[in-house]
Amino acid sequence: MATIKDIAEKAGVSQATVSRVLNQDVTLSVGEDTRSRILRIAEDLHYQKKSRKTAPQPVEDSHKIVIFEWYTREEELEDLYYYAIRMGLEKQAQELGYEIFRIFNKDDWSLIQEADGIIALGKFSPKTIQDLESYGKPLIFVDSNTLYLGHSCVTTDLEDSVITALEHFLEHHHK
Repeated sequence: MATIKDIAEKAGVSQATVSRVLNQDVTLSVGEDTRSRILRIAEDLHYQKKSRKTAPQPVEDSHKIVIFEWYTREEELEDLYYYAIRMGLEKQAQELGYEIFRIFNKDDWSLIQEADGIIALGKFSPKTIQDLESYGKPLIFVDSNTLYLGHSCVTTDLEDSVITALEHFLEHHHK
């Protein structure tokens, strides 16, 4: 199993820097190249954070979930927004005892057959959505509004956020 020390040596940075990047420390002043390099090396070495609390062990007939991503591995490392969402999904699912498979849009999709459900992360074309539907598995989308297609989804409401911010400024007579 890879350690923070292994990642630090390969990345040419301190173990503290690796730890802070992997823990998404927003106060860390490190360049995007260094951050991406650390995340890529951690991914390549299949690094897994040690959990402080004991996660439930998967039962004999464990549930398997595919996290299906619209990005490639490389693109995800360049977009910390999607990387953070994916890490949060994985952490929560593992704590609940689910086995996680990751599939990127351009990868082989055959692992979907073994899954009990699919979490689709990103923005997908109507064709890709139809292809995912064809597996007949429970399907939920993250960061893509698919309610009009009858699929559950988790999205941000940017319109409401902008309106709330503007109303705040207007109430305080800001121009």
